[in-house]
Amino acid sequence: MASQKRARRLAAKRVAPAGLLLALALMAGVAAAKIHGTVPPRNPAANVAPRPNYSGCKENGDCTEGPPCYSSTLAAVFDSAACEQGELRAIDDARAKEGVGPMHLPSNFNSLSADEQLLVTVDLERVGRGLPPFQGIVESLDSLAQAGTHVAGQRPGTFEDPSFPRGFSLGAGVAFGYRCHQETGGTYSCDGSGQPGASIAAGDNISALDADYDWMYDDGPGGSNNDCRTRGARGCWGHRDNILGRYPTQTRFVSTAWGASLSVTARRPATLVMGAGALEPNGAGGPQGNFTAIFASIVGPQPAFVYTWKQALAAGANAPAA
Repeated sequence: MASQKRARRLAAKRVAPAGLLLALALMAGVAAAKIHGTVPPRNPAANVAPRPNYSGCKENGDCTEGPPCYSSTLAAVFDSAACEQGELRAIDDARAKEGVGPMHLPSNFNSLSADEQLLVTVDLERVGRGLPPFQGIVESLDSLAQAGTHVAGQRPGTFEDPSFPRGFSLGAGVAFGYRCHQETGGTYSCDGSGQPGASIAAGDNISALDADYDWMYDDGPGGSNNDCRTRGARGCWGHRDNILGRYPTQTRFVSTAWGASLSVTARRPATLVMGAGALEPNGAGGPQGNFTAIFASIVGPQPAFVYTWKQALAAGANAPAA
């Protein structure tokens, strides 16, 4: 039974230069690491068609949406091990095309919440390319991300890119870290239009792995990214760029709250944190599942984590199967 392709509507708040003037500056980069695959500012030459085609969708937009991921009535089958294996094999195939090794999920992946699964998949995409992982999910960032999974007052299934409200703070003594660079003429700007990070959103996905595939491997021209309908459009590969963003692990630029003036401090280590959200209309994951994430770098006391990358590692994430 064929159906019109589910609208894989995606949104991404890009990290872009802002033109904020600063007296002193130092560009803070990530710790030295061996980079693998394709990372920003480089992007893939084209989208990668999923192999196997777990969603049943063809490039022309027609979808059979049958087993193993859908029932005959087009309902998503969320307890299907075969569907998850299909998603994972498709991700591994796309990663291999970049020279990146396979994604090894933690043994308890299916018992994790959708938010926790998003941390795992995002971090596996990052560490597989030599980028530092987000250390964990912060509850207040989770709330921001969750708010983006449905637009208040709008029809069910609508969603929006999560964002930092002006004045948003992660608590006493915690500052947001910014990556700044010198522009022509000696002035300086910080990424994100002054915001401390970036965010992404996706709609009509059946799982965190499915959202990951769209964000990472179907985000270019002609893919699922509605901000990339034509080659060269500004939104092309925006989700991928934000997942693989060079968020600072050391910085001299901090702000206690979004909207406050940035200050220059001695170079200080920074911690990468994120929030994630998921709307699961069926109570089990979809089929109109919306997924969101918001990313930041912080300086100072670490807020309490809901779930951490260390927990994922302890459960076997990124470790080859025995």
